[in-house]
Amino acid sequence: MVFSSSSKGGHNSSHRYNRGRGLSFRGARQSHPRQHGLRTPRSGDAQRTPFASLSDAISRHQPTPALSESASFNERNHVVGQRVQEDDFLDRIIVAIHLKENGKVGCAYYIAAEEKLLCMEEVDGGGSQVIERLKIDLQPTTVIVSPQSDGVSGSSDTQVRRQVSLVDSDDNHHPLPYEMEIRPSHDFGFEGALNKLLNLPVLSSHENASEFFVPGESVTLDEELQPDQLGLTSRRGKLLQISSWLDLNNRLSIGCAGAILGYLQRRRPAQDLPYGPDANPTWCVRRLEMFHLKGTMLVNADTLISLQIIQPETRPVACKQGPAAKESLSIHGLFQKNIRTPQGKVLLRQAFLRPSLHLDSIDSRLDIVSVFVRPDNEEACRKLSKSLGKIKNMRATLTLLQKGIDSGKQTHNAFKSGVWASLLDFCYHTIEIADTLQEVLGADRLPLCIVAADALDRYSLQRLGRMVYEMVDLDASTDQQRTVIKPGVNEQLDEIKNLYDGMDSLLTTKAFEIAQTLPPGVNVNLQVTYLPHMGFHLGVTMDAITGEPVYDGRELGWQRVFHTGQQVYFKTGAMHELDKDLGDLYAMICDLEIEIAYDLAQKVLEDEDLLITVSDLCGELDCNLAFAHTARQLKLTRPMVTEANIIDIKGGRHLLQEMAVPSFVPNDTFLVGGSGPDQNPRSEGPSMLILTGPNYSGKSVYQKQVALLVYLAQVGSYVPADSATVGITDKIYTRITTRESVSKLDSAFMIDMQQIAMALSCCTRRSLVVIDEFGKGTDSCDGAGLAAGVFEHLSSLGSEAPKALVATHFHEIFDLGLFDNAPNIAFAHMEVRVDEQHSRHENHTGTEVTHLYNLRLGRSDTSYGVQCAAQNGVPGEVVERASELARLSRRGEDLVAICSALSRAESEELQLARTVADSFMDQVFDQEMTKEELLVTLDAMLESVLEEMDCSGGDSNDSPGLSRRSI
Repeated sequence: MVFSSSSKGGHNSSHRYNRGRGLSFRGARQSHPRQHGLRTPRSGDAQRTPFASLSDAISRHQPTPALSESASFNERNHVVGQRVQEDDFLDRIIVAIHLKENGKVGCAYYIAAEEKLLCMEEVDGGGSQVIERLKIDLQPTTVIVSPQSDGVSGSSDTQVRRQVSLVDSDDNHHPLPYEMEIRPSHDFGFEGALNKLLNLPVLSSHENASEFFVPGESVTLDEELQPDQLGLTSRRGKLLQISSWLDLNNRLSIGCAGAILGYLQRRRPAQDLPYGPDANPTWCVRRLEMFHLKGTMLVNADTLISLQIIQPETRPVACKQGPAAKESLSIHGLFQKNIRTPQGKVLLRQAFLRPSLHLDSIDSRLDIVSVFVRPDNEEACRKLSKSLGKIKNMRATLTLLQKGIDSGKQTHNAFKSGVWASLLDFCYHTIEIADTLQEVLGADRLPLCIVAADALDRYSLQRLGRMVYEMVDLDASTDQQRTVIKPGVNEQLDEIKNLYDGMDSLLTTKAFEIAQTLPPGVNVNLQVTYLPHMGFHLGVTMDAITGEPVYDGRELGWQRVFHTGQQVYFKTGAMHELDKDLGDLYAMICDLEIEIAYDLAQKVLEDEDLLITVSDLCGELDCNLAFAHTARQLKLTRPMVTEANIIDIKGGRHLLQEMAVPSFVPNDTFLVGGSGPDQNPRSEGPSMLILTGPNYSGKSVYQKQVALLVYLAQVGSYVPADSATVGITDKIYTRITTRESVSKLDSAFMIDMQQIAMALSCCTRRSLVVIDEFGKGTDSCDGAGLAAGVFEHLSSLGSEAPKALVATHFHEIFDLGLFDNAPNIAFAHMEVRVDEQHSRHENHTGTEVTHLYNLRLGRSDTSYGVQCAAQNGVPGEVVERASELARLSRRGEDLVAICSALSRAESEELQLARTVADSFMDQVFDQEMTKEELLVTLDAMLESVLEEMDCSGGDSNDSPGLSRRSI
């Protein structure tokens, strides 16, 4: 702050208290100068020293002294106020993956926002498919691999890193593309990883630590010996403790955890490398857990893209891709727009990426949605979503609080959504949520609502909210970008603030006193300035020409300290007295507020479990409300999910397609998968439905809508159908979309082959296989043979046959009668209306096709590709020629002979050429003829040929090939 006043005492002071930036609980305090100036012997206007220039002067001439704090404050467990060097620290997700030659996959990942390390149940024979699923699911910012992990660090990663992320994540987590770090194989060693895990503070701080007796060669029972001398060790106890959290039989995943711990150690400051209670909390591990992919439907990236389940909008700016990207038109996007909380957003993402295989889990969510979609609960659900929109994820907030960061990322006006404001809003609105839940009819029978009612402790939430509200001045904190304590909380703090606020008169008085001591005839402008951390200074105007002060006070003992572009600052005896008597008021205010904020943080962290539990419940509630709101908006129906291996859909719809067309025609589906080796009773019905029929008739949309309905049912969502019975489906494989890339060496046909190979080798009787026009990327005969082979293989699996939806235009494969007697195959086509007499778009096909989009049983042998070409603007002559060849082909004509036959013009031109050649051969030429004579002879010969053709009735002008010039 800069304060100026004249010698007559009429001071024009501009005072704003503690205009500091970046001050949280503890940190570098920035200087805020306070000045009072006077011009002697005449009065002058108030002057203000530019803050930026003053800061520059301080940095050039007088380094800011180190902060002094009490030893007891530094010895506390959490170093509150530590500024994380990387603003995006909380966004970090570090994943380590190890792939063995036999296809076994181990994985571990670290979530910085939760300080949690998780190890995966190893997957046998998973290979690159499981790795791709992990990358999609975990959304890493850094991937650590070993050189032996082929398929992880190879060329396939180049493509994944360059693509946009497929999924969203919590709190704007950093998107793909991710960083890749290849570490030596010994970093993934099991024993080294185990040693790193044993040294984690989460083990040493455990209250129930055990020691075990390990006898050596010379062990005595002297009671005076120390435990380690007796052979006691805590290693065995720590191993038991780790075993309660992690399955140590997963040696690959444990090795991945060791690689992550090594990565974290390399990122920690050198002074904080030893773990301990006083260690910097950045890059720490405080929780260990296991995770696995069991119990969830296997869906790869091809399926997610083909079905448009999750599809972020592609943007040219890399920072706007990935989880923070805007969701494009996708199934997930339809539900995501109803999400209100960050934690609900991540739960919705997990629900869509991990469809459950457990009936209890699916029915539990469906029960919740069925209560929320009741018409009499619509208003209560709206109020719940409104309250949920006002709260934040307490896991991230409390992590910031533990680290002493009270304003989140260093963004403009961060305190408006900082720790204290977030806590206050959370406490207030969760109480609102608890009250509103009581208004929901039927909520008393839902386990989620029962747990929420017990967890939402109104008294504790009110106590926490009142405590924050009564101590923290949120408006002042927003203005000053640091935690400001309200008056009345601490008497000592109030006294110092009052003294600081009343410094104007003191500095004015001191300025007059110094003015009286100046020698006679000295007429200078003086300013008394207070600089936090540097004390009180006397400022004198600098001569613009000489660059020296207009008066340096040598005879008065003034000591020059530093200068700015306009002022020179001195230390005088009076300034030293002020430093001694008043001290560094601003620093004392900051220190006291830091102490008070620290104590408040500790009191809040006493209820950390309550806040996290309530926050997680709010996220789960928000996720289920999103399903309910979407079901109400899109008129969805509750499916019946069963253990029976069946898909029975009445009036199924495609959610995305019906939003893009004026009206949508629903269709039914009935498929029954294999009964298994036990030959359990199964419903009568086909396991494979082969779709034929015209192009542009809706076959692909129908296939996708069936797969999407099955997917949504196992997510726990209502489905777009009049009714639906869906059996548990463990995998969905698709051969619909071919994802080509310049980073892939495979052709489009090879990619199709890989998709089919994966589906055929990995599908089970509970899988759903969707194949759309397989074999079209190669020779028609080879493609038809491959398609027929795939269909026959799937139908021959018998009791292990998966449910399959296939579409093809290879009508010739059915002429062989391969599938006429297959009991588990059904044929269907999309209905069209054909007008044979109508000519449309002047394509001369003589046929108009009207697509009705109704599924009808039976096989269609016509694709009407020519009509589709005409409708899409293909030139008329091309369409006419294609139609003619198609008619000839249907009559069994030899197309090779027909295409090689000459047209009328070509035949006439050929005849003329033969006549000219015969006449030329009959001519007798004299070797003595000159060039001119030879040309006259040839011209006469050609004239006679043309006259002969004219007499025979031919018209040489009918064809350009018969002109004199061409001859």
